[in-house]
Amino acid sequence: MRASTVIAFVVALLVQVGYPLAITLLVRRRTRASWHLFGYGAAVFAAFQLFTWLPVSVYLDTVVGAHLASEELAFLWLVAMALTTSLLEEGGRWVGYRYLFPRRAFRLSWRNGVMYGLGHGALETIILIAGLTFIYFLAYLLLGRLNLDALIASMTPEDSRAVGDALRDIVNTTWDQPFVVAVERVLALPHQVAWALLVMQSRLWGQKRWFGYAVLYHFTVAVMVPGLARLVGFGVAETVNVALAAFSLWIILRLRDVLGVEE
Repeated sequence: MRASTVIAFVVALLVQVGYPLAITLLVRRRTRASWHLFGYGAAVFAAFQLFTWLPVSVYLDTVVGAHLASEELAFLWLVAMALTTSLLEEGGRWVGYRYLFPRRAFRLSWRNGVMYGLGHGALETIILIAGLTFIYFLAYLLLGRLNLDALIASMTPEDSRAVGDALRDIVNTTWDQPFVVAVERVLALPHQVAWALLVMQSRLWGQKRWFGYAVLYHFTVAVMVPGLARLVGFGVAETVNVALAAFSLWIILRLRDVLGVEE
């Protein structure tokens, strides 16, 4: 068990929980957007991803994706899963704008769309990603105190083959792995807000193409970043992700200039 890895896990958890909350509080302070909008975004993520598609996608990846024999099939699987995720996630946002916003007569405005997107992104990061990071961290601490070779030797041959490599991967976690996860979550939040605002335009201006832009942009990020990570490594993938996050921030600020910030 390495002290550097333990510190990296702690920092990663603090970032994953603290960063989205800090940004949300800052937006709330500056725009006075309602907390109900944050709750709507979180509810949409829970309904359309957390409790529905995500469990299904994990199951499909386990029984289908993990057994694809060629790189070409694996890439096609990534494309199919990314497209499905993009359609469902942006479709969920559209449903929220259509049916949740009218419940409290919320306007389709920049500040409301930003708060709505933050609710979606914050729940994803705090509950899902930080939760998984915390579980992985506990496994790292526990396995670091055990005699892993003796534990694997006590298993049946089938179990040792199936589980042994996974346990060794956990024990051999280096400091940069949780750090990369934290960086990815920092970069993901501008994406979530930008997508939320793009979907809002399809409702605000009655133009379906804006919904298509949101799906296409979401799909591009979902394919490009993990695809590059597989092909050329995390360094290049995250460099591209930084550029995409900057583009998302540009979308957010550009739409603020177009729509204005209501008081």
